[in-house]
Amino acid sequence: MGIEIAFVVMLTFGLAVFYWIIVKGASRKICQQYKKLALQLRVKLTEPQPQLAGFIRPEPFVHGVYRGRAMSISVPGKGLQNTRQIETILKVEVHDKKIQWQMTEKGFLSNMRQRDSGGMERWQSENNVFDLAIDVRTNESARLTRILHEDRLQQISRALKGTKSSIYLGEGMMVYTKFGLIADDRERERFLKVTELFCDLAEVIEGR
Repeated sequence: MGIEIAFVVMLTFGLAVFYWIIVKGASRKICQQYKKLALQLRVKLTEPQPQLAGFIRPEPFVHGVYRGRAMSISVPGKGLQNTRQIETILKVEVHDKKIQWQMTEKGFLSNMRQRDSGGMERWQSENNVFDLAIDVRTNESARLTRILHEDRLQQISRALKGTKSSIYLGEGMMVYTKFGLIADDRERERFLKVTELFCDLAEVIEGR
């Protein structure tokens, strides 16, 4: 009996150590990507201290001013709607609070993300390929048509298609929300490109 108890204790301890190593390794990769983001965007990096002897590692985040506007990339403390589905969120300040929009890839997830669109009308571009793939709702259709030329439609499509993500503009903030964490170069580059796109769009919206 004593040997069995000792075996269980050893097994539990081994699993705990194994889990700690996995968490630490994943956290290191994510921190490296956020350090690169901070350097490339020239903003601040915040790395919260690990908790419970390192078994809980809060995600790092970057924040500051880029191209003259406040921005941040972070992970909420809770999963989507209190689930375990973790999201990474990019926010970029917009000084015009009149126009609003919501964009996501069409499909079941689109219906979920557009359910709080507040009665905004569906917007159609002159690009059939884009319209078949992306669901866009806005309160100013004519103005959005002037803003989104062909190149921007393609950038938005690349940011949304196959990524389980959405773009929201409202209350002075443009927001890109994507499932998952920034743990590799590909995801870091994606968020850098969306940051540049958001800054370009913000400048057009503000008439610069």
